[in-house]
Amino acid sequence: MKSFIHNTSACLIAVVAFGVSATVIPVQAQTQRAQGVTEGQGHDEHDHEGRLRDHAQGTETIAFQLPRWKTMHFDDAAKATKHADTLKKLGCEVKQGQHAGHIDLTYRCVQWKSMDVETHQLAGHWSGWLKSSGFDVSHAHPDPVYAKGNEALEFRLVNWKSIHGKGSGEEKKFVDLLSKLGCEVVESEHGGHSDIKFRAPTWRSVHVTDQKAADELGTWLKANGFEVAPHKH
Repeated sequence: MKSFIHNTSACLIAVVAFGVSATVIPVQAQTQRAQGVTEGQGHDEHDHEGRLRDHAQGTETIAFQLPRWKTMHFDDAAKATKHADTLKKLGCEVKQGQHAGHIDLTYRCVQWKSMDVETHQLAGHWSGWLKSSGFDVSHAHPDPVYAKGNEALEFRLVNWKSIHGKGSGEEKKFVDLLSKLGCEVVESEHGGHSDIKFRAPTWRSVHVTDQKAADELGTWLKANGFEVAPHKH
């Protein structure tokens, strides 16, 4: 377990004393803005500074991706148009045509994109809508208590990382910290051991009080497979 819970206890103490904030894109019930991030994209290429200026506490992040084209059939032109308009607002590629008396709507979202919503109810609504439309969805809601700090650190883990454990106290601390940071965490029991997998496919912004805490957290994140953006003072 030491291989994946490297410095967990020390880092947990540091992070619990400080805070976490999600990068925010305000999303209303009918109009959304989405920020995309590709797996191979450099840190300077995503608009993290503008999103941090839009930051508001109490939000939940929804990341979504659909790398391969998907086609849905509609008999109702109005419903097809509404679905297409929503996809376009979310930043997806959309093609529309007609075939055998129905409307074909073909779309994809090659890059991971994210949007933040203001309530858990809205997060559930959009997560369900995206999943029913064929998207891979990652829903995270960082602890709003951890929302302040003088130093910011950004990180992501695009692909799932899996580990095996035995339900120890250290594992529980590890999972708790990941959740507080706004990562997506899935736990399951299998063959007498616990399976834990986690990811954060779009950039998360973590705020801590000083440079020392930022360095410690950055080291912990890298040791556990995360990509950490170069720190800016």
